[in-house]
Amino acid sequence: MKSSSIKHILVPFDLKEESHIALHHAVFFASVANAKITLLHVIATEYPAPQKVEMMETAVNQIKSTYSGHVNCLFEMGDLVETVGLVATRESCDLIIMPTHGLRGWQHVSGSLALRIISETSIPCLVVQQREVRTDGFKKIVVPIQWRNQILEEIPVIIQMAKQFEGEVHLIAPPKEDDLEDNALLEKVRAEFNRSEVRFSYIQENDHAQFANKVVRYAASIDADLICSINFSYEYLYTLIPRAEEEDLIYNVAEIPVLLLTPLIQDNQVYIVPFWH
Repeated sequence: MKSSSIKHILVPFDLKEESHIALHHAVFFASVANAKITLLHVIATEYPAPQKVEMMETAVNQIKSTYSGHVNCLFEMGDLVETVGLVATRESCDLIIMPTHGLRGWQHVSGSLALRIISETSIPCLVVQQREVRTDGFKKIVVPIQWRNQILEEIPVIIQMAKQFEGEVHLIAPPKEDDLEDNALLEKVRAEFNRSEVRFSYIQENDHAQFANKVVRYAASIDADLICSINFSYEYLYTLIPRAEEEDLIYNVAEIPVLLLTPLIQDNQVYIVPFWH
């Protein structure tokens, strides 16, 4: 994924009332970047029901009442998981802002629907619950480091986000697995932030146990505005035992928005669920 300014925002919109928080975030981002907003509703038939068309038009008009930029809506027939990423690529979107209503039903077994959608695209995905966007934007950004080189691919996006809101980055890591390699990676991360002149801090946890939950607790303790993490869920979503780290982040009890970045460079490694999960 390349770092670029946000010019087009896609919002998968399921027409539910609680999804309007995602629209508020979209309006905020679009107002800052003067970006286009597209609402997407995925349908199972070729033509949408008149009631759905009316509801989408109402949502567009609500956005236009507070945002003077370009806003439109799309209906697309297909599978939700695949369609969002395909439309985002086709429409040259720079950011997907996705509402989530929590893990429901079979998602507890098969893995998060939101994560399955996110793993189908390399476009940054902001997942929001019911916490409203803050007037100052994302001043405090928490970034977990999983000691994998993909973090270097995504740092330009994180730096861009921090610069956009004159914010600061708080790095948090589990214990190092290989001192030589991990120290080298950490130095590269620090060098990137130093070159960008973005303020940052670094802390390291004492053990691996429930690292994602520790990230959330740390983010809540500093009243963070955003958690920005690399998405590795593509490695395990379709296995018998889905890993829960990304789910713990996006469904966090503090309802902090989470920006997940799926790397272009993927290891395709076999993931073994460790005992601390």
